[in-house]
Amino acid sequence: MKSWTRFLGFTFPLDHDQGRICICKKDLVTQPSIVESIRSLPPNWHAKGSLNLAVIDRIFQCADGARDTAETGCGKSTLALSHASRRHVVFACDVPPGENPEAHSLNKVRNSALLKEGVCEFVIGSTQQTLPVFRFDRDFGLVLLDGPHGYPFPDLEYYYFYPHIKTGGWLVVDDIHIPSVAIMMDVLKDDAMFSPERVVRTTAFSRRTDAPLFPPLADGWWGQGYNKRHRVAIRHDGLSSAPRVIASELLGRFSK
Repeated sequence: MKSWTRFLGFTFPLDHDQGRICICKKDLVTQPSIVESIRSLPPNWHAKGSLNLAVIDRIFQCADGARDTAETGCGKSTLALSHASRRHVVFACDVPPGENPEAHSLNKVRNSALLKEGVCEFVIGSTQQTLPVFRFDRDFGLVLLDGPHGYPFPDLEYYYFYPHIKTGGWLVVDDIHIPSVAIMMDVLKDDAMFSPERVVRTTAFSRRTDAPLFPPLADGWWGQGYNKRHRVAIRHDGLSSAPRVIASELLGRFSK
């Protein structure tokens, strides 16, 4: 016969999610208790793998008390953010044909007793389709990008989110060791809007500064830090000799 316990206001069996549950009083929920409970879940909790617990811990620290947060993809980070923030938007794909629905991250999260009820809004579908039509009616204290990693999809996710990250808020980008994601981070580290703060494992944490918003519907490439670092012309009405040399080198590489 199963034994039952209370956790965060829910009643469930102690062997739920195949892990040890950290018992704590509903009114005394703390970051360590939540992270410890998530830590008890198996590493292969869902089919796509999970974030390292050090990353989960840092995400919770950055988001703790935020009014609004969002993420692309879902998993253990969703469980943590459902407790760290007051409203959390999750952009996640549904179970693809042929995949075991019981092992899929979306169902694992929705069925977990560690998910705080009434906090998460799930937007189902590929972010390539859902983000362009989503109504952004709020600014976020933390945004975690962990959706599709193939180029140009990380850039697409960034494009739709960056105007809505509040000053002092966090942009968290996972899997920066993947070259297509690293390219975006290489651009952002020279962007005045973001201050790189820390890298935990392969996840980068950057903070939104008070720099003016880069116009999402204009251009302005000549003023961006990344282009300046690569000595591309500051003036956009003509190229100096140095950028012409750079362009020639690049064209030479592409023609080989």
